Amino acid sequence: MRGVEDYLEEIKRLEEDGERITATVLARILEVSLPSASEMLKRLASEGYLTREKGGTILLTPEGRRLAHTMLRRHRLIECLLVDNLGMSWFEVHGEAHKLEHAISARVEEALAKALDYPDYCPHGHPICPVDLRPLRKLNELEPGDGGVIAQISELKEEVLPYLDQIGLRPGTELTVKDLAPMEGPVTVETPAGPASLGRELAALIRVVSAEA
Repeated sequence: MRGVEDYLEEIKRLEEDGERITATVLARILEVSLPSASEMLKRLASEGYLTREKGGTILLTPEGRRLAHTMLRRHRLIECLLVDNLGMSWFEVHGEAHKLEHAISARVEEALAKALDYPDYCPHGHPICPVDLRPLRKLNELEPGDGGVIAQISELKEEVLPYLDQIGLRPGTELTVKDLAPMEGPVTVETPAGPASLGRELAALIRVVSAEA
């Protein structure tokens, strides 16, 4: 059963990705029934963690955002630990961090941050501080000739991360868009490892920053 912290964490993750947040979207991501998601959202609203607009859009309150950020910070620090200190790959640590994050106290959180020398970003490129000020652009919104460095890859579809790594698309990779196929066809990019093609839906998970930023 998904708890309060899981819901708030996913809401903030969706918020960071610029997605519209509804009960249906959360039910799909958290793999729960729509009635279960709706019931939990009612509870969270009654406890002051979120508000729900007439159209169904969910917004975090300041208290909800504070708690959500606490969980995301712990999650992302654990990911840094698993990659930087334990040698795991960036694409396999999201699920493992989720298992561990609820066992981290505030004291351990700060000790972990200090031991890691206060990293700015997790291995997927998400900020460990509350706000990301980098001028990020989704890969599917770039035009042929545009390029930059992969700064961030969403974990909302964790199952695709190994594939992206396999085709050479990972945080820190430089790329240039070579072609956009018509009719929502694939995006083809050039990387130091060679060309790679991916669908628009996958490209939307990747955010790029100018190499000069």
